[in-house]
Parts: sequence; C-alpha cells; structure tokens
Amino acid sequence: MEPFNIAYTCNVRKPGMEDERYGEFESPATIEAVITALERLGASVELIDVDSDIYHQLEKHRHHIDLVFNNAEGLDEKELREAIVPFFCEYLHIPYTGSSPKTFINKMDKAAAKRIVAYEGVPTARFQLMVPGDQLEALSFPLMVKPYSEGTSIGISQKSKVHDMLELNEAVEAIYLQFNQPALVEEFLPGKEYTVGIIGNYVLPILEIDFAKIPGRPQVRDPHVKDIENPYISHLNWTEKTKHFAKLAIMAHEALEVRDYNRMDFRERDDQLYFLEANVIPGIHPTEADLTNMCRHANILHKDMIALIVNAAMQRLAPYYPKQIDRKAELPKKLADLALDKTTKADTIIYRNRMYTLLEKKTREQ
Repeated sequence: MEPFNIAYTCNVRKPGMEDERYGEFESPATIEAVITALERLGASVELIDVDSDIYHQLEKHRHHIDLVFNNAEGLDEKELREAIVPFFCEYLHIPYTGSSPKTFINKMDKAAAKRIVAYEGVPTARFQLMVPGDQLEALSFPLMVKPYSEGTSIGISQKSKVHDMLELNEAVEAIYLQFNQPALVEEFLPGKEYTVGIIGNYVLPILEIDFAKIPGRPQVRDPHVKDIENPYISHLNWTEKTKHFAKLAIMAHEALEVRDYNRMDFRERDDQLYFLEANVIPGIHPTEADLTNMCRHANILHKDMIALIVNAAMQRLAPYYPKQIDRKAELPKKLADLALDKTTKADTIIYRNRMYTLLEKKTREQ
C-alpha cells in the first residue's frame, strides 16, 4: 500500500500558556486523540506546531505531504490569522482539510460575516463597529459588546452585556486597549443559544444552551460558562422548528462558503433565530468540544468524527489532487461509511441543489 502522509497543523498549548488567548491552542489530550484517529486512517502523521516559521515548515515537507489536517488558529494577525495555513497550502499546492483563506478572513471579521449571511436571508441582530469616541447609532439597549475579530469567547465576559452609555463606553474602551481592535456592538438577544454542527453534508444534533438552567443565571456564554455548562446542555430532536434552525445554519454555511466542517452559533429572540458567528475551525477536543458532543449524541465516536472530516475533504480534493488522494481515500471513506451506518438519518434538506442529511439524536437503546 502506498504511504499516506498527513501533516497535522495546530497551535500546541505549552506549559505557562494560561492567558485566554491560548484557549484556542490544542491541549495534549486533543493532539494525542487526533493523531491516533489519523493513524487509524492508515496515515503516517507529523505534528507541525504553527509558529512564525510555518511557511518554511510546509515548504520543507511539501513533496511528501499528501494532506494537511488543519486545525490551526494562527498567531497575532487578527482577521488574517486563521487563513495563514490555508494560504500557504494554496501557494505550495498542498491539499488541506477545511475552508479557503477567503472564508477564514470573512469569518474572522465578524461584521463582514454578519453582512454576508444577512444578504442571503439569515437574520442577524443589528450591529455597528465602535472604537473609543464613536457615537452609538440606532441600536437599542441592552447591547452585547465583544472583539470584532476573536474566537473561542476571547474578550467575552458577563460584563459584555451593557445597559447604558457609561457601560458601553467602558466596554468598547476595554476591548480597544486589550485587543487593539474595534468592538462589535450588537443588540442583545435574550433567548436561548443554539449551536449547529455540519460535517460534509451531514447536520448533527443541535445543542441548546438554556442560560436559566446554569448556576448563577449567566447572560452570555463566556469561558467560565463553557467550563460548567455541559450538564445543562440539551440535545434537540428534529421538529419543524429545529429543521428550520438547520436550514438557517445551512444557508449561513453556504453563504460563507465553508468546506468540510463547521459549527455555527445562533441565539433566539421572540421565536426568531439570529446568527451570531461561524466557527470554521471548531474545537475537536475528544470529550469537551461542542462538535464532539454533537457527534457523540449522533452515535459517532471522536475517532469517527475525524474520519468523517478527512473523508469529506478527500472526496472534495480527489479531482484536483489525484496523485496524493486517489487510492489513499479508500480507508477513510470506508471508516466514514461504517460510522454513518451506525447513525439514524432523520430527514434531508435540499438547498441550492445540495442535499444535507439530518442525523438523529440517539436513543438510550442505541
């Protein structure tokens, strides 16, 4: 059998990286689980810690890399940072999992992402970008204030919900000073939060976060809430309402031109769902990540989740990289198909001639 070489690109979390900025870096548990899952696909795996020399690392190995499994958040380049690995892969003609540089740039600029999905008919709360000294436009309090170009709830706390001009100005100034970027200010959505995951053309069971059930009754999903929320998260069955949620997620997914896998956050107000943001590189921790949680409730193990992501990428890439992909795609496809055979398909949604399958929440008997 021909060798199958995968480079796993991520930001490795090292001792001492306790600041919230490093919340996006991968833990030893994640790295070990992902490497084991990739090796199960018949691959020889090389871990590449994404640092300032990432271009030279990829260039050095370009001739024997068959696929980059990319889960890197980048460094300090603001809205460009998640696009760094895909950009260099494109330049070096190395096939890689996940979305294009354009999608990452659009996604990291949260205002741009909201404009793009709104153009396609996905509701989003009214918003504006603000720096210290700016005047508030026609937005109604309470407001949500967060960095316009960060992920993993970086820069978000319970103080991010503001009720008057004094609190607004303080929050905008704090973000500008800490992150050297404008604040995204949007009308606060008081309802439940929902996160919707997609791998390939499969929509996973939707997670519902009901803040009223969480101790302390928090208002926003900050890093502390994420640490304690798992016992209070619900996994929804497919109803007409949740199918509508899935349709909105698919519309946003397509509008942002996301590839292979994605997790999108929405929040409810007056029975209407509003787009918050897309997580184009969602967390893939073996037990704690939202995407892993969704998969588990669809009867998909973590190792099979990785197989599904790799298979989605390889099927997409095969026509363009036949030498690297071709027969090496056989085992990932076989394992992905076996994993899907263990799931229950609830329904399908066709959007722009593409069919998405809704995976049912497993029952206790499954």
